[in-house]
Amino acid sequence: MLTSLSVKNFALIEDLNIDFSNGFTVITGETGSGKSILIKSIELLTGARADLALIRSGCSVCTISASFETKNSKILEFLNNFSIPFDDNIILIRRTIENTGKSKAFINDSQVSISALTSIGELLIDFHGQNEKHSLLDLDSQLEILDNEGLDIKPLFKKSAYIYGEVKELESKIEAMNLSDLGRERKIDLYSFQIKEIEDAKLELGEDAKLELELPKLKNAEKISSLAQEVISTLYSSDNAVLDGILRAKKNIELINSYGEDASETLSLIEQSYYQAEESYREIENILSKTSVEPEKLNVSIERADLIKKLKKKYGNTIEEIIKYRDKIVAELNSLSVYKDNSVQLKKELEEKTNHLLELCKEISVKRQKTAKIFAKAVQEKLLELEIKNAVFEVKFDRRELSANGYDTVEFMFCANKGEKILPLKSTASGGELSRVLLAIELSAKVQTYQTSIFDEIDTGTGGKTGEKIGENLAELAKKKQVFSITHLAQVASFAKTHIKIYKEIENSRTYTRAKVLKESEHIEEIARMISGERISKTALEHAKNLINSSQTVFLKR
Repeated sequence: MLTSLSVKNFALIEDLNIDFSNGFTVITGETGSGKSILIKSIELLTGARADLALIRSGCSVCTISASFETKNSKILEFLNNFSIPFDDNIILIRRTIENTGKSKAFINDSQVSISALTSIGELLIDFHGQNEKHSLLDLDSQLEILDNEGLDIKPLFKKSAYIYGEVKELESKIEAMNLSDLGRERKIDLYSFQIKEIEDAKLELGEDAKLELELPKLKNAEKISSLAQEVISTLYSSDNAVLDGILRAKKNIELINSYGEDASETLSLIEQSYYQAEESYREIENILSKTSVEPEKLNVSIERADLIKKLKKKYGNTIEEIIKYRDKIVAELNSLSVYKDNSVQLKKELEEKTNHLLELCKEISVKRQKTAKIFAKAVQEKLLELEIKNAVFEVKFDRRELSANGYDTVEFMFCANKGEKILPLKSTASGGELSRVLLAIELSAKVQTYQTSIFDEIDTGTGGKTGEKIGENLAELAKKKQVFSITHLAQVASFAKTHIKIYKEIENSRTYTRAKVLKESEHIEEIARMISGERISKTALEHAKNLINSSQTVFLKR
């Protein structure tokens, strides 16, 4: 769950800090107030492309940071693979974007690539918007949802996985038998050499990325040290040091001021320049203290990077692929080395195991199709409740080769209008309609997802009655996970546990976007504003109170 967000110098936001809670949170505000900017800032934390035009005018860098609380095992695995420290289930993500085009990303203060940020972002947040790639549109995710619906299918997976392993082992043995003796020996020698070469390297996941960051510093340590010393001399230690010169200038300006000429603004500027120059000196001194010329370490790092590069050329594009390749050839080498079996007997055994696997796959498919009908009916009922009245939702089955979890591929199919052709969900629904379909799927599914869901104007193009149903169902989903919704409908906002208002203020001829977590009375006033406009009447306030009371009553009955 997203627990806090800090945004500095992004679009109309100068300095914004918000703490979030679990459950259902709505974000409201007038058109153009900056709601989409807030969402865009969160998108940047999940690896979205940075637009330099959105850095606040007059600023050289914007910084966005957030904290997340999670127990997702996939995230823990991700952090371990990148050797990123992780304590108390808290993840801190920070991204800085400079007007020069440079962008840096950090997870728990460890610098990472933008692609790594994207990977963890997909595990933390699901965006439901017009142009977003939602995890539920992925075919593997759709199959996972279906398999979680049928509890009686899981024991079959254990059996099929075991038989599938036996089938692959037999296929490997038969392939080994089909090799000539000379070819087999050559392959044994090749695999033995390759396994030894990979294992001698003692590769660690993520070390290539670490080397990529470390090598430039090691290579340029002498230059960094020399330049830092020169800067320190210029600022502080030389006869004509900048800091001394600024102090002399400051004294002269003070004298000018004392002689009756108003130089207070100039004095303020010179004081600021002194503090900034002093801070620069301390920063560069810190860099110098951390920089040391280590030729031995540099040589070791260069050799290590060259070795990894060599192994990547031979065995895979990443360290993970190299390790997978090693595991694969270890299994094949074992099959080649223990070659004693009779070919005819092995083929007979393979046929029996394959037929057994096929029967298990058929049984799995039958159960899946039965589950799919029940699930599709539940989703369609939710769609009707969400005022997509003529919707058709089905699960399409196709067949692939036999595998450990069956031979099915599934795809969610959808049609919003009666009489039209039903098509894959990812290519039919869009915008608010797609968000409502995904909401229906999430509410109907038993699978527990840990991502925070952000619905960007799910109520677009709907009215009060539909808005009430949308709000009711978003609040229902929020029982399972943290949910945010940007909305213009009072009916949706009335179901919120937390209400955040985005608004603009003008100070000293400059526009600022602000955010405020509303108290109960402010929550009522904002809903009244959404009903009647800026001039809030007593009738609108009463209507808002009734709407909130009605929403809570409806929700408690569920």
